[in-house]
Amino acid sequence: MPETPPFVITSAASAAQATAELAEQFSAVAAERDREGSAPFAEVEAVRATGLLPAVVPAELGGGGFDWPTVFEVLRPIIRADGGLGHVFAYHFVNSWRIELNENTSAIAELQRGLATQHWFWGGAGNPRDSNLALEPVEGGFLARGRKFFATGAQVADKITASGTRTDTGEKLAIVVDGRAEGVLHHDDWNSMGQRLSASGSVTFDGAFVPSSQVLGFGGQEGPRYHPYSSLSILLFQVALEHVHVGLAEGALAAAAGYVRTTTKPWSTSGVQTAVDDPFIRELTGELTSLTRAADAVTWSATNAFVKAAERGWQLTDDERGEAAVEIAAAKVFTTKAVLEVTSRVFELTGARATSTSYGFDRFWRNARTITLHDPVAYKAQEVGDRALRGDFPTPSGYS
Repeated sequence: MPETPPFVITSAASAAQATAELAEQFSAVAAERDREGSAPFAEVEAVRATGLLPAVVPAELGGGGFDWPTVFEVLRPIIRADGGLGHVFAYHFVNSWRIELNENTSAIAELQRGLATQHWFWGGAGNPRDSNLALEPVEGGFLARGRKFFATGAQVADKITASGTRTDTGEKLAIVVDGRAEGVLHHDDWNSMGQRLSASGSVTFDGAFVPSSQVLGFGGQEGPRYHPYSSLSILLFQVALEHVHVGLAEGALAAAAGYVRTTTKPWSTSGVQTAVDDPFIRELTGELTSLTRAADAVTWSATNAFVKAAERGWQLTDDERGEAAVEIAAAKVFTTKAVLEVTSRVFELTGARATSTSYGFDRFWRNARTITLHDPVAYKAQEVGDRALRGDFPTPSGYS
């Protein structure tokens, strides 16, 4: 972190300009950085320098006070440029906001003020398919022990959101861990074929100290202390993934269109002199663009459904949460199919030469194929179907 923190962006127009400039820089080296696949420490510092990291902190606490539509809109250029970076940056905003869904209001406010003044980058270690961390009570807080896989952003984070279980009482707690604390071991083991810059490797907590000031309260998803509002972070993560899906499709189409205009040759029997006049290329471009625009529309519908639920605060009911969850699940189903089709079929527009690794166009499909496996979309389709057939809402879980 810089010794003198940058100012906080409070204007949507300034934020959009900042991310557009960053996206241009990231896009210029996207293929090279994809081949390297190293954690995005430099890219995090570049975003930090813009003053955008406290965007979702309330203005009265020193933050940008941005709403979610604005956050996702200004992030979209970065997602188009590099889906891995878009993923890790979107998760920063989700993780830095999700602390609001807990009980310890004084701790939450203090962390938000810290984010506004120190410009912390946030990651997460909340993979629900891993065992909860063990939290051993000690003077002044807890010692956290356990390993979390697919901890997106944790490796490059100043603060890590997580949950754990007290070893003495069995109570589940939401916690925030300092990313550079003693006992936090980042394994730098993210080596998947896609989302190479998302810093989604594993992290081990080996007696890492969690001060009481960073214990946010009850962290369970069931029982008498559960409340629908406290589970909204799961839905927000899904919305973030949907924006990444659409941004990936948009980025692939933009890259393909640029190549077609400058390099692709029309087919010999097309009867035209330029690729942009080739009827097959024109038709397929229109089909894939239409599919992407439809995916964008359902994603904004899901975003608005989430915002409507979040605005209810602690008054949110199970049915209101359920309606949002179904809308978000439907968008997940559609955007998954759309991004996989678009990122695969753009090669039909560009032609065989565009498969050269020097262009790196395959990164869009590899990113899409990787991120769409985050949680099985078939179960999202079942949730939508259950609502239509039986009137059931999804049961709140680590993914729904």
